[in-house]
Amino acid sequence: MKRFNYTGRKKILREDVKIRLQGNFNDKPIVDVVMNLSDYGFPQESSVFLEPQRKTRFMRIELGEAANSVRRNSIKLTEFDDAQDIDFRVKVVDASKGLLLGIAENIKPYSKDDQLDENQQSILPVSSVDLSSAGVLWRISQDDQKAVLEIERELGSRDQVVRSLMFRAFILPAAMRQILVQVLSEDDWDEEFSDPQDLSTKWLLFTRQIGAGMPEKNAADRNEEWIDTAVRILANRIGVRREAIEASAEGAWK
Repeated sequence: MKRFNYTGRKKILREDVKIRLQGNFNDKPIVDVVMNLSDYGFPQESSVFLEPQRKTRFMRIELGEAANSVRRNSIKLTEFDDAQDIDFRVKVVDASKGLLLGIAENIKPYSKDDQLDENQQSILPVSSVDLSSAGVLWRISQDDQKAVLEIERELGSRDQVVRSLMFRAFILPAAMRQILVQVLSEDDWDEEFSDPQDLSTKWLLFTRQIGAGMPEKNAADRNEEWIDTAVRILANRIGVRREAIEASAEGAWK
């Protein structure tokens, strides 16, 4: 696949790109795309590409020339079984010179009712995957911008699992602890929160929002207590402690 030179590229604003699903997020994805490129001054002979991606799955779809308005309907995303957690990039390129002229990243699709995927709005998206080779029932997959809680596909549908008592009482608090430990272990998180897309920024703002306050740089002992506090607050907000105890008394764990 051809690579492009990123020097001097323009940032295309997300509000100038609209990607709408024809069905819902659990269907085989078909999307309509509308872009407003009138303010960027791209040469008309340059080409526009749409790149949907979810982890290792990826497509590059040519949409035509960079006109002021670019519109393409009924694009079938054949590499994907559903639209859960798909992110889109848009690239405008001079293919003859291999130059990347403009880019928009982390574009989220909307449903036909103009609703975001509920999973996309969550600070911790949940994905059903085959974890048989890993030998676990759940794990955290993360990069610099996003952490995803992967659950074993054979446990049931994603919606079924996230509503279950086991998930809410045990998996979710443990997953949160694991992410916060990783965030603080790097000790280079941005105290100014200058990059809203950064994983550590998202999670530290979230913990502050729920009332846990902020950790300290280079304070491992105190930050262990801070993580305990953050996880306890989350568990209280989930509010399933009594439900789990009652289920245990009724023999749910036998």
